[in-house]
This record gives sequence, C-alpha cells and structure tokens, in this order.
Amino acid sequence: MSSLRNKVAAVFGSAVVLAAAVVATPGTAMAEESPTVAQLLEKCNNGTDRCEFHVESVDKYLGPEKRVTSDAFNCTSVDQNISKTWSDTTTTGTSTTQTIEFGGAFEAFTAGFSSATGKTWEKSHTESRTESLWIAPRKKGWLTHRAHKVKAHGYYQLNFGERFYGHYIWYVNDVTMTGVDPDNTYGESPVFRERAMSSGDC
Repeated sequence: MSSLRNKVAAVFGSAVVLAAAVVATPGTAMAEESPTVAQLLEKCNNGTDRCEFHVESVDKYLGPEKRVTSDAFNCTSVDQNISKTWSDTTTTGTSTTQTIEFGGAFEAFTAGFSSATGKTWEKSHTESRTESLWIAPRKKGWLTHRAHKVKAHGYYQLNFGERFYGHYIWYVNDVTMTGVDPDNTYGESPVFRERAMSSGDC
C-alpha cells in the first residue's frame, strides 16, 4: 500500500504555517495532528532515513542598492582624492518561518542545489574592495553596491523508518532560498554618490 503524501506549505514572509492535510489511507487509523514545518525540518537527517531537497526552479536577480561605506568628507576648497574600503555581505535567506541555514536541512538543500545546478551554494559571501573617491569641495561622498543573487525554489521530502505523525513520508513544499549568485559573486561595480555637506559636517 502506498504511503499517503502529506504536504506542508511554508508561507513566504509570514509567521503562519499551513497545516498539512492529513487523510487516512484505507485500513489505517486517522493520523495524529500534522507536524509543523519546524518539527519536520528539525528531523531532516536527524531522525529520518532520507531527507532531500528537490529544486524546481532557479532564478537570478539583482539585489537592492545598499550603502556600503560611511561618508567621505571634503572640507577644503579643492577636489580631494580619498580612499574608502567597502564591504558587502550576502547571507542565505529562506521563505520558511524556521531558520534552516544550519544543520541537516541546510545540508540537504545545498546538496540538492549542487545536484541540480552543478554549483556550490555559499551560506554567506562577503565582497570587499578599496576604491579611490574624488570628492568635490564642500561635498561628502559614499559608495553603494548591488549584489547578484539567486533564488532557488523547491520542496523537501522526508522519509521516516517509522511512522511520524502517522505517516512514513512528509513533504515541506514551496520553500525558497536566496543567496549570492555563484556565477557572479562580485556583483555590480560600486556606485559613487555625492551631495553637499551640512553645516555640522566639518
């Protein structure tokens, strides 16, 4: 008799978790109440016979513009060349209410991503450079940066050796993970921004 497929949806950006629809298979008792997303992901490779992440789609996109330096001030009456070191860190984000950047669930995700794309997922990536900024008289300048990011969408499949909440197989659906694009970790070139100083800047 085939195992009943139970689906647990992870709601993007919300603290609400949709419960799985549990239906008893013929000849079995009604299952216990459904596990939460957190309970399932905590069991991934930590109480399961098998836990896998199946990638359904991968999309690349440009992250938001972020300020990556403090202000550089030119309090003189001539142009000034000022060196500034910028740093931008892109970390793994997830659509689930359960943090899965660590442990078995994260390992299952990175393995699934690598299998589907041939690329390595970075939990966190930092780019850092030193730039020379030409600041006009009585102006202040800074740098902004946009990271190239990737979004992987898919689902977890968890196989248990013994019934867990009444069933051997559970799914966590609609999981989206975001991180730095492994094909372009540098991102866009930093952009110089400048404006007039206020009276208290110098």
